[in-house]
Amino acid sequence: MKNLFTLIALSILTLSFGQEEESKFNFSGSVDAYWRSNINSPNDEVNQGTLPYAPPSSFVNMPGFSLGMANLVASYQDENVGFVADLAYGPRADQAINPNGATNNAAINQMYMFWKITENTTATMGRFNTFIGLERISPVENFNYSMSHAFTFGPRNHNGLMLDFKLNNNWDMKLAVMNPMEVTDFNNTGHYSVGGQITNGRFKLGYVRSQRSSFIDIIGGFDLSSTIQMDFNVQFANYKDGVLSGRIGDEYTALSIYPQYTASEKMSWGLRLEYIAFGPIADSDVLNVLTPTLTANYKVGDLTIKPEFRIDDSSQDIFINNDGNGSGSLSSFVLGAVYSF
Repeated sequence: MKNLFTLIALSILTLSFGQEEESKFNFSGSVDAYWRSNINSPNDEVNQGTLPYAPPSSFVNMPGFSLGMANLVASYQDENVGFVADLAYGPRADQAINPNGATNNAAINQMYMFWKITENTTATMGRFNTFIGLERISPVENFNYSMSHAFTFGPRNHNGLMLDFKLNNNWDMKLAVMNPMEVTDFNNTGHYSVGGQITNGRFKLGYVRSQRSSFIDIIGGFDLSSTIQMDFNVQFANYKDGVLSGRIGDEYTALSIYPQYTASEKMSWGLRLEYIAFGPIADSDVLNVLTPTLTANYKVGDLTIKPEFRIDDSSQDIFINNDGNGSGSLSSFVLGAVYSF
C-alpha cells in the first residue's frame, strides 16, 4: 500500500510540473500531526476496563505525539468533464475512510468523475464525501482540530451517482443514489441508499436514507460582524444494530453551534459547543454528552497551529479519572499542526 501511494503521488507531481501553459490541472493537499494529553485522566497504560481515556469521537484520541494524515488531491477539468482523485494515508485516514477495518481502497478518500451536462446540471459518479454535517475528513476544512460526536457517528463517504442542479434565486439541489452507508467499496447486498441536499448560501438541508440508517441534517450560518461569525448544525439520526463501528444505541440527536472570532490576519478563535443525546431526548436515562471545545488558529504562512482545550461532560460515568474511578467528565488538551499546499 505504501509503494502504491508513493507511485501515485509521484505520478501526480510529474503531471503537475509538466504543465507549461496555463492548465486546468490542480494539485493540493495537506499534512497534519498533533500532541494530546488528558488533564483529569491518566495518560499512561493501565488496566482501564471499559472506560476510555479519550473522547468517544474520531481521530484525535491518541496520547502523546501522533500523526494525522498525508492528503494529496489531484483534479482536472476541461469545458464539460473532469475528475478528482483525493488520496489520504495515515492514522486519520484509516479511521475516516473505513472505520470498520482496512480495505484495498483504504488510501482513497474521494475519487469521482463529473460531467457538466448543461450549464445548470452536473452529474458526479464515484466516491465523494458526505453532504451530511458541517465537518469534513480533511483538517484543512475544519476550524476545530478534534472532531464532533455527530461527525463520528454519522456517514463520511458515499459511493454512487449524484446529480447537482443549480436552481433560481441561488438555490442548489443535489439528488443521489448510492450504495448502503454501511458498504464502503462495493455493493453485494442488493440494496441502495438515497439522499439529497437543498442549499442556499450557508443554509443546507440534507437527508440520507439507507436500509439500516437515516439522517436528517440542518446547517446554517450568519455573520454578526466583520470579525464574528456563527454557524450551527442539527442532526437527527436513526440506525439499526450499531452497524457502523462504535455507534451507541440506535439513534441520536445532535445540536452544535460554532461561533468564531477573527482577531487578526494570523490569529482567530473558535468554539464548538455540541450537545448529543443517544436516544430520545425526553428519556431521563438516555446517555447525553455536552462538549465545549475551544480552539485557536494561528497561521504562519501555509502552516496553521491549533492549540485546543476540550471538555466532554457525560450524564453517565463513561470516563475514568486520575484515581482510577469512573467519571462523567474528561478534559484534554491538544496541540495540532496542519500544513496545507
